[in-house]
Amino acid sequence: MDSRFHAWLVLALPIGLVLGALLILLFRWVRLRRRTPAEPESLLLSAVSGSLRERGELAASLGELRTVHERLLDVLPMGLLWVDQRHRLAALNRRGQELLGVTAGVVGLEAAFVLEPYPWLRGALEGEPGPAHRLSALDRRWRIQRLEAPDRIGALVLFEDITEGELEGHRRQLRERFAELGEMTAGVAHQLKNGLAVLKGQGQLLKRAGHGSAAEVLLEETEDLERLVQRFLQWAKPLDPVSETLRLEDVTAQALIELKRRPASRGRSLSSEGRGSAAGDPLLLHQALVNLLENACQATPIGGRVMVRISERHLEVLDEGPGLSEDAALRMLRPFESGRPDGTGLGLPLALKWLNSQGADLRLSPRPEGGTRAEIRW
Repeated sequence: MDSRFHAWLVLALPIGLVLGALLILLFRWVRLRRRTPAEPESLLLSAVSGSLRERGELAASLGELRTVHERLLDVLPMGLLWVDQRHRLAALNRRGQELLGVTAGVVGLEAAFVLEPYPWLRGALEGEPGPAHRLSALDRRWRIQRLEAPDRIGALVLFEDITEGELEGHRRQLRERFAELGEMTAGVAHQLKNGLAVLKGQGQLLKRAGHGSAAEVLLEETEDLERLVQRFLQWAKPLDPVSETLRLEDVTAQALIELKRRPASRGRSLSSEGRGSAAGDPLLLHQALVNLLENACQATPIGGRVMVRISERHLEVLDEGPGLSEDAALRMLRPFESGRPDGTGLGLPLALKWLNSQGADLRLSPRPEGGTRAEIRW
């Protein structure tokens, strides 16, 4: 009995497993037969939905990339200009907009229209890529460079305003040169001062001894040399300027009052017009302006007019003299270069030194109507 049971059990287990597998397959087949087939429209909509979702994700990524790209361009300290192959303004960073005085709305417009007031930029776009170069335009100094770029993206140009940098470099060179000359002239002036004291004492002794005419000549020459020595000492004196906000019309009025006491102003009309302010040293600016006005009076004939024009951070001293050529105007600002036989050649250079020490520049130029313009600009 036990052997038969075990034999049936051995046969029943494989048969049961086979039957169970068949039932499972049958059940799954029935379920597949009952499932409703998907319609073509549903499949199409599903595919389109998936594509749109992927495109949206890609557009968001590209938008983030574009934002980062624009921010990187906007932190550049110089202007970046991009004109595409269709000759449209494809990009202009924030600094470029500030330098050209335009807004971001110009991007996308015709480059020729936007850049019409800036022929120097158009010339750079039409030129070949190469090293940066400098040029003057719009009364400013510019550094400009056409960048190497693939033809398919158009033309790229970097540009920056280097006016202040060049002026500061020029001021630094002047300060260094003035310091060297100051050391040299200080020694010479002290030696002359000692000798002149002896000559002056001898002249006074001659005068007391009754040699009046000889004494007068000696004393006059001694006084002229003393004034020259005083200029030398002014030139050698180190400067420590202060900076405060000044009303330029007030400084001008004080300078005109002082100048009217001097012989150089006799027979000349002195006036001023305008208002403005600037940051500077009141004493040094006063001294520089007096020097310029005295020089203008000496150049202006009797009956002529010397005018001071004032605007914000700007002064002009205008005379009616014979005028100066461009070369002569540059020479007059060098130490010991004088346009008069009796001049020391230090009046204008001293004015330049005093102005330069407080961040201002001095330029001499001929006036179209005759005379010379001495321009102070901060």
